[in-house]
Amino acid sequence: MTNKDVGPGYNRLYGVLYVLVLLWKVPAMGHCSFDICITNCVQCKKMFGPYFQGRVCADACVSTNGKIILDCNIPETVVTFLKRFH
Repeated sequence: MTNKDVGPGYNRLYGVLYVLVLLWKVPAMGHCSFDICITNCVQCKKMFGPYFQGRVCADACVSTNGKIILDCNIPETVVTFLKRFH
């Protein structure tokens, strides 16, 4: 069965379904990055304990909508959330 056998109505239907799937998936991807950001904050808090400002990290995730990249094993990404005890 080729595209000519199914008629133009089906092509339009597939196009609409494709757009709907994209519209549904794109916001979910942004939500996923927010979840990853918060999860990384929690992981760093577990690793660094009282030296890591978990609340500040979570606030940064909220304010940037999960766009910050945080990796507990890369000091450059967590240095702004670390605090020193004297």
